[in-house]
Amino acid sequence: MRRASALLMALWIIAVLSIMVLSFASEAHIQTGINVYVRERNRVNRLVDAGRILAEVVISDYSSVSEWSEDEDAEQLFEDDRWYKVKRDLKIGRPCVIGPILVDEENPESGTVKVEIRITRGLNINELTPDGDKNWRLRWEILLTKICGIPEDYEVEAYDSQHHSRSHFKLTNLLIASFADWVDADDNATSVDGEDCGAESNWYEEEYEDTKVDDEDKRYPRNGAIPDIKELSYIRGFRDFPVVLTGGVLNPEDDPKDQITVRGIADMFNTLGSAKVYVNDCTRDELLTVPGIFNEEDEEDLEKSTEVIDAILGAKSEEPDYDVDMSLNWWQYKDFQDLQQRVSDYGGGSSVQVGMEANEYLLFKPDDTTIFEITIECESMGMTRSVRAKAYLKDKEVRYVEWEEDPVGDRKESAQ
Repeated sequence: MRRASALLMALWIIAVLSIMVLSFASEAHIQTGINVYVRERNRVNRLVDAGRILAEVVISDYSSVSEWSEDEDAEQLFEDDRWYKVKRDLKIGRPCVIGPILVDEENPESGTVKVEIRITRGLNINELTPDGDKNWRLRWEILLTKICGIPEDYEVEAYDSQHHSRSHFKLTNLLIASFADWVDADDNATSVDGEDCGAESNWYEEEYEDTKVDDEDKRYPRNGAIPDIKELSYIRGFRDFPVVLTGGVLNPEDDPKDQITVRGIADMFNTLGSAKVYVNDCTRDELLTVPGIFNEEDEEDLEKSTEVIDAILGAKSEEPDYDVDMSLNWWQYKDFQDLQQRVSDYGGGSSVQVGMEANEYLLFKPDDTTIFEITIECESMGMTRSVRAKAYLKDKEVRYVEWEEDPVGDRKESAQ
């Protein structure tokens, strides 16, 4: 009996010790994994810093790099400045890409970093105002009718604070006037085409009282530049018809055959930079907002504008009649005169012409208003990090206005 008890006790002790050993081994394995994760995380974080420095090197010095020359010594240029090609791309307005490159060329496991820089797209909405653009209304009308797709005569019922009654307004006029009142400094409601459809603070106060909005949810005109495009959703008209910003059916309550589907225009805007269009890297919709490309006096204005836009985008891929770097597949426009000549020669010669007024709204190279969009992608031992940032250059120093690490949808991490 004693021997049996001793045997059971010994087996129990062995079992406990085995569990403890397994527990220690499991904990050691987990700790090793954590250590590896922390080490690789720190390494990939350092790669982000390396990418940031690379971007700053290019942006801070792109303007001093020489332009392409037929008799240049590429090897010597590379020896003098490893990044001269990407700096030149940025100088002439082409998106530039660095990498992916190994941080340590002698160590394949050191990790890679890739940097992309381009002039940010989108119109500075804070310049599409009476004080910022003599053609501000025309450009808003193009955005709302030709790009968003709101019919010019589409009317909505809305409260008229001046007459204290419900009235019908053109939706485009309501949107344009309400935005102007949100950002202007006065308290006078804007009138468009004889319609008093603007909205100053008193309109919002009456609206909030009628709808019993809580104080913390109330928003009033900023009376200045908006810092975020999301703020448009608070403005009269935009808040009532959010599909103008996001896209969708404008009138879902109507019979399906009468419903109007619109394209959201929120992606057309920025809150910094310029309302001019960077012609060497832009979208078709951005070009459509340019007076001189869009002709409102022509009955076939949209069709004619489309022809001009096709020529502007297509002519970049046709070799100019002056010496160019043949290693490229498209060539930037040097200035407005160069654009006019190449567009008129496009396709063997055409009747397409860019109006002189467009010169005021087109940018051909980076300038003091330019906002650069920077994308950094890093990888080390299966772990990745990404950054999206926006910055501008002042006094040879890169200054950031946005910095977002691991944007939603971009983050992919795994510990080996």
